[in-house]
Amino acid sequence: MARRAASKSKLWQQAELDLPARNWGGARAGAGRKPKEPRQSEGPGVPHLERPVLERRHPVHVTLRMRPDVWSLRSKRSFRVVSRALLGVRETGMRITHFSVQGNHLHLIAEVESRGMLSRAMRSIGIRLGKGLNRMMGRKGPVVADRYHLAVLRTPRQVANAIRYVLSNLRKHLVERGERVGLVLADDYASGPAEHVPPTMLLRTSPLVLEPRTWLLQAGWRRAQPAPQRTA
Repeated sequence: MARRAASKSKLWQQAELDLPARNWGGARAGAGRKPKEPRQSEGPGVPHLERPVLERRHPVHVTLRMRPDVWSLRSKRSFRVVSRALLGVRETGMRITHFSVQGNHLHLIAEVESRGMLSRAMRSIGIRLGKGLNRMMGRKGPVVADRYHLAVLRTPRQVANAIRYVLSNLRKHLVERGERVGLVLADDYASGPAEHVPPTMLLRTSPLVLEPRTWLLQAGWRRAQPAPQRTA
């Protein structure tokens, strides 16, 4: 019996292999989905955080940026593509009340009823822009650089600031580039309700925008404006 036990012990010893210890906890180095290509937007991208909950009484300010190799959106040909995308988005239920189209990005103030509606609307805009701009440029591939940036406007002050920022966006960029800007600046690529247009901007009425329905855009924004001074 002793000889048989010793022989069995030797067999177990011979069968042992020098294997590395396994670690079942934590993330492995290099794990996860690999990016298909480097980020194409300038500066830090929009973080992949959970989108905020939306309510129909709160307008939203959306910014969508194009890739560096996309032609300027501020041309007649490009703007026709943008216009078709903004008109087509009405099928999703989104109501665009203000817009400003710059060279490589566009700003929208809109009314949506839910986060799902906003997602469908932005997907619609991205697809229409991609097809239209690629057809115009004779190229293939994505045209949108990154996820859209979203700001939910919950207070009169936020709404008033967003309106002024969007409708005066051309002036902002010209000043940042050091260009001379007159007292009143005309912009054919931006529009909103006439009562919302800042006195320093001259904008045309556009069929791309709809009359606002939310209280914040109809009347609430006025609460953030300074009261007019009385004259004797």
